[in-house]
Amino acid sequence: MDEVFLIGLLAGAFRFATPIALAALGETIAQRSGVLNVGIEGIMLVGAFFAVLGSVWTGTPYGGLACAIASGIAMAGLHAFLSITLKVDQIVSGIALIVLGLGFSGFFYRLTIGAQSRAPAVPTFDKVNLGWISELPIIGPVLFQHHLLVYAPVVIALLLWWWLYRTGPGLQVRATGENPAAAEAAGVSVERVRYGCVLFGGAMAGLAGAYLSTAQLSGFVENMVSGRGFIAVACVVFGRWNPIGAALAALFFGAADAAQIRLQILNPDIPFELFVMMPYVLAVLFLIFFAGRAQMPAALGIPFTGRFRN
Repeated sequence: MDEVFLIGLLAGAFRFATPIALAALGETIAQRSGVLNVGIEGIMLVGAFFAVLGSVWTGTPYGGLACAIASGIAMAGLHAFLSITLKVDQIVSGIALIVLGLGFSGFFYRLTIGAQSRAPAVPTFDKVNLGWISELPIIGPVLFQHHLLVYAPVVIALLLWWWLYRTGPGLQVRATGENPAAAEAAGVSVERVRYGCVLFGGAMAGLAGAYLSTAQLSGFVENMVSGRGFIAVACVVFGRWNPIGAALAALFFGAADAAQIRLQILNPDIPFELFVMMPYVLAVLFLIFFAGRAQMPAALGIPFTGRFRN
């Protein structure tokens, strides 16, 4: 029984960590460029809705995935326009995205799929078939019996780490987040770099929402993101604005989420709300103890008005 519990916990940790990790990786790049986007929650909701709508319309989850990514880019584009071009406070702009995403996804779901008397079947991602590797004891069910998107954060985190710390464009991103005036003096277009990073973060948040609705579940539920966007922002801080660190932090919170579900089953006499709140309590505690020690990008959250302008 203990072995079954452990296998289920470890396998569940990877599944529950996936949407958090995807969103956190995108947010890591955005914050590295100096733009904070607390509106990930709203972008993930819109991405989850469009993933379902696109999957139903096209008959394939990959069509839904493309729709989710496009919707995430559109939402992030709005945030970029408000915070980078119009110099609106980034926190205010992010909160607006949360409200917009919550209302938009719920309203249009009721107008489209939710308006039908019988909910249509949603094409979802199948688990990857790796043959005999999937049947290996312990390792098989923990690592090799997942949907394709579960493996995406591992590959993306490694690629982003290499790109951010080993390439010229990655250096430009870090420069715009640390000292945008110096970056501009070196010929870097700060606004262009920040726009690109924010749009990438939106695409990743849309991808995270698509995973929730077309891989982890098989449909859309209003407010189904349930705070994972906020945990993704916490993972960026806990991971020290490093893609690999953010992915590992997401895995920790994924394990906490998987554990709380199993603890509910093992302790039916304890109110389940106490277990549900566990990942969020951990996120708050980690921010309290680690946020002050983390060295965030110096220009994070500060609008750039230009080297020669007040």
